[in-house]
Amino acid sequence: MIRPWRWLPACFFVLLTSCPASLSSGGTSAKAADVPPDGTDAVRAAFFDDATFTLHARSYVFDSSNAGDEGPAALAIGGWTGYQTGWIGDIVQFGVVGYTSQPLWAPEDREGSLLLLPSGEGISVFGQAYAALRYDGQVLTLYRQRVDQPEVNPHDNRMVPNTFEGATLGGSLDVLSYFAGFLTSMKTRDSNDFVNMAEAAGVDANEQMYMGGLSLSPGYAIDLRTSFYVVPNLLASSYSDVDWTLNLRGADRLKLSGQFMVQTGIGDELLTGTDFTSWVFGIKGDFTCDGLTLTAGYTAKGKDHTWQAPYGVWPGYTSMLINDFNRAGEQAVLLGASYDFEGIGLTGLIAGVLVAADTHVADELPMWTEYDLSATYSLSAMDSLPDWLSPLSFNAQYAILQSHESDGQNEVSNQLRLIRERGADMTIFSPRASAMAPHVGDQSVAVPWAQACNNLIARVVA
Repeated sequence: MIRPWRWLPACFFVLLTSCPASLSSGGTSAKAADVPPDGTDAVRAAFFDDATFTLHARSYVFDSSNAGDEGPAALAIGGWTGYQTGWIGDIVQFGVVGYTSQPLWAPEDREGSLLLLPSGEGISVFGQAYAALRYDGQVLTLYRQRVDQPEVNPHDNRMVPNTFEGATLGGSLDVLSYFAGFLTSMKTRDSNDFVNMAEAAGVDANEQMYMGGLSLSPGYAIDLRTSFYVVPNLLASSYSDVDWTLNLRGADRLKLSGQFMVQTGIGDELLTGTDFTSWVFGIKGDFTCDGLTLTAGYTAKGKDHTWQAPYGVWPGYTSMLINDFNRAGEQAVLLGASYDFEGIGLTGLIAGVLVAADTHVADELPMWTEYDLSATYSLSAMDSLPDWLSPLSFNAQYAILQSHESDGQNEVSNQLRLIRERGADMTIFSPRASAMAPHVGDQSVAVPWAQACNNLIARVVA
């Protein structure tokens, strides 16, 4: 049955991305206020003067094949719109974000693209609805929110990201940043519904998640991270990495990275049904010179069980577009190159290639080689373009996976992704020009008032 109302969000985003309306312009936008400046109080300032209204439109083409057979495919349009207050009394903040993804083309026999619901219908959900409390730089966030940790994250590579329900606390203490959370529910990329953390992992049970993380930047161009999460009767997982960056001449640099993660089943082992403990080790280097970045890396996975990543993208260095190289006993190398064309006059264009190839797998598993090609063109990097056009960007990704079976047969799969995005964050502030009353008062009034207005504008556009 055709439901015309489902197309309304899509029509709205089509208009948004096609017209230079002031509502979708980049930067800031002033909105009139009926209350004169001297009537402004802290609550009104937070809900209006310092509030941010976000519009982000996205269209996405996804097409794939598997061993010559047609795989999941869809064309969707949508995005998200959100509102966030300023800090009320420098203590309390509220925010809400609504997400939508509507089908323009969704063949019934090619479901599973993750752009839409599993049935092929559109997604419309308030993925974020939160209250935040702040004290001395430490922020407690309650209810629906984005969480972005190494293993628990938005996994934002489709139309709508993962979001979570619960309570999180984060902040910084000098060179140390911390994060702690208690999560009760999760909404996956292809769902309208929040389900408990066991159901989100595909288990018919009711469990919550306890998580935490630390980041340390002690200087000497070194950054360290460590994090963990525990879901009772399912999983306990931890992740750590370190980056060291050596700045060379100009913008040239060398970055060396290492990672190590450990995962084990706990309690009733509801996710895998068996007791297991596994690990992953990885190293990676990136060398950047005159816009060219060369990448080399390696990951090794323990022999006990494939890595479980139900709550976000796997953070391993050999996480590719089609597959993650994290099966039992898998060892893989990574080679890549990307180039920023700004140096030859094509500002905003970046293209690259990554290749991951198995060097060892368990006897019963096929050997994989995956080639990922990508190109991104961001108009926001071009200063000469008008503000209404500059938030626009295009991203094309194409992947080829070669699977070499133990019996000598080879299979080839491929995947195409085309993404167009347009987003703007606007801070709405007062006062309305007609309420400034320039005819009232003398220079002693006009000068401080002009300074206050200019300071406000500078704070917003900085």
